[in-house]
Amino acid sequence: MAISLPGWPGQDEVGKRIERLRENLAAAQIDALLVTSQHNFEYYTGFRTLFWLSDTRPLFAVVRRDEPGVTIVVSRGEEKNEHNGPNPRVRPIFYDGFTEVAIQAVGQVLSKLPSGSSIGVDYGRDMFGRGSLALIDYLRGEPNRYHLTDAADLIWKQRMVKSNHELQAVKNACQIATEAFFEGLPDLRIGMSEYEFGQRLKQRMIGLGADSVDWLPVRFGRGGRAYAQPNSGVELKQDDFIWADIGVRRADQISDLSRVAKVGKATAEQEDLYGYVRGVTHRLAEGIRPGMTGHDAFILFEKLWSERQLSRISSAGRVGHGSGIALTEPPSLMAGSQEVILEDMVLHVEPKLEAAGGVFQVEEVFRVTASGPEFLSPLAPEKLPIVDL
Repeated sequence: MAISLPGWPGQDEVGKRIERLRENLAAAQIDALLVTSQHNFEYYTGFRTLFWLSDTRPLFAVVRRDEPGVTIVVSRGEEKNEHNGPNPRVRPIFYDGFTEVAIQAVGQVLSKLPSGSSIGVDYGRDMFGRGSLALIDYLRGEPNRYHLTDAADLIWKQRMVKSNHELQAVKNACQIATEAFFEGLPDLRIGMSEYEFGQRLKQRMIGLGADSVDWLPVRFGRGGRAYAQPNSGVELKQDDFIWADIGVRRADQISDLSRVAKVGKATAEQEDLYGYVRGVTHRLAEGIRPGMTGHDAFILFEKLWSERQLSRISSAGRVGHGSGIALTEPPSLMAGSQEVILEDMVLHVEPKLEAAGGVFQVEEVFRVTASGPEFLSPLAPEKLPIVDL
């Protein structure tokens, strides 16, 4: 498989993101946004470094609505990194030292704003900001006396709606994930461990063009196992089901889809249940439209699922979610969710059933449109895949 563009978002994509953010800041009457988390930093700057693995030299980005572009506050050690990929919309400020010096540099960027200005910070819902009390105290203290506000909703408003670049990156990631899983099934052997098969799948995905494989739980058996644990030494047996949940990263997007297969002959009941879960998954996707809420989508699922009297297992009480830079993002398709589904969101639908000695789940990924889903993941096979060992 030849992976086409996009790679990492370029200058034009980053520029559009910054301008959209400045418009949203103006509408919310927020004077500046202080970005501290890796996901938001990379989204609005396009600047990449491996140094996020360390907390000793923080990275910040500041977007002021009264100025074009974005300012990044990074360690002097990033100077060559920035020079190798400069972006005229991204202005660097380099500091020598550690957190205290970095905070002073942030203050320099904000210094021309009047005392009491409103500063949004990405510390809110699911943002996992990487700031500190020292930073908060500095911004709130004299002479700044900035008013700090949670900017999570403002950021999600933008990040949940995908650009063409992001949609193509998701599609590429899903293609890699799906192709690697099915091409990897012939590698299976009775007695092979979950860990070994997972490692082989990762190698295939990297070979097909994945930048990384951030999430890949593999389970052998007949259900009843925890699904978020690291891959173990559990060995494959005859008549086992193989379940994998695959988070391949391509550029700044990730796949997150699940696929299953069966070792040996499937029973008629197992084949029927696979077809039923696959059908509900597709019908749920096909029924989702812009303007619905996450709760509306869940009610649709309940109606479809109730056609048979079957038990249900779904992660965190939901049957779907958004994604993008992170594996799971808003909105959540669950009871009570008032998050509004918009055109060009990327959604995942993932009903799961454990019954008849098997695990049945075919998580699909799609773009929301007014006329129905545009599937970004190659659809799971119509019939339960069989591995003859």
